[in-house]
Amino acid sequence: MKPFPVINLENKPYPSVIMGEDHFTGWFKKCKKYSSEKARATDYQKTIQIAYDLGVRGFSISPHLTLIKVLKKFKQENSEIVCIANPHWQSNYYLGKESLWSKKNMERLAASEKYYSKSDCLWFKEADIKKRFSKEEINAFTLDEKEYQQQLKTFSFCDFSLVGNLGRSALVLLNRTDLIKREIALVRKAGLIPLGICEGGALALLQLEKLNLAGTWVWINRHFCCPNLNTALKVIKQSKKPITGYKILSTENFNLEKSISFIKSIKQIKSIVVGVNGTEQAKETFIKLHHY
Repeated sequence: MKPFPVINLENKPYPSVIMGEDHFTGWFKKCKKYSSEKARATDYQKTIQIAYDLGVRGFSISPHLTLIKVLKKFKQENSEIVCIANPHWQSNYYLGKESLWSKKNMERLAASEKYYSKSDCLWFKEADIKKRFSKEEINAFTLDEKEYQQQLKTFSFCDFSLVGNLGRSALVLLNRTDLIKREIALVRKAGLIPLGICEGGALALLQLEKLNLAGTWVWINRHFCCPNLNTALKVIKQSKKPITGYKILSTENFNLEKSISFIKSIKQIKSIVVGVNGTEQAKETFIKLHHY
């Protein structure tokens, strides 16, 4: 089937449709569990092959060694595909010797974002501001550059890399964009093109876009974008860089046609990330995306 269109980011092709890999990692509640790493690798290999046959040329990849090995080999065999690294999971960010990814610190990050951004976003509704980080603690956040550079070596086969992926755009909302700037410098030094990731939606997008990025990934669907959809859409209209929408296929009142129609109505969104849980869903989803 004919490939989905691409756009140009810093003189490199960038896909309008990207397949995510979350469902294959087993990290989250709704993700698959596998009896062995061989079974995981086989399922992922079959799924990316079907996606490729149906015109997908973009694949995101997080730091899961089994999936990395499969996608790296697939790119060696299909050099035209574009791979986007998401190197942050459970690594890179620290307060002293403590990872900011620990359960306790993720709760404290949410409390801090709620308190300092004064946002009523539903994501922060249950956060207890008494658990927030002090400004002194926030100023003590660090990026482990040695660890980060090692991660980037693992993703050396990729073309783009996401930066700033912690909490709900926590580094932006807590005024630590200096850490993102350092990530950007390391990513460019490694020969990859940096993309911002903006789960914080309207609260963080315009600040993130001021950095030396080729574009930004934004969590958005027809039901929600942080802090709320109306506010987010007003901010997105001010965007100056290409946006990739992710989490676009909300499970609430799921309707693929309506979801795609909503995304297509926002001219600043040039690309989408679509998660699939296996071969059958990949066939159904990417065939329908061609239709819509």
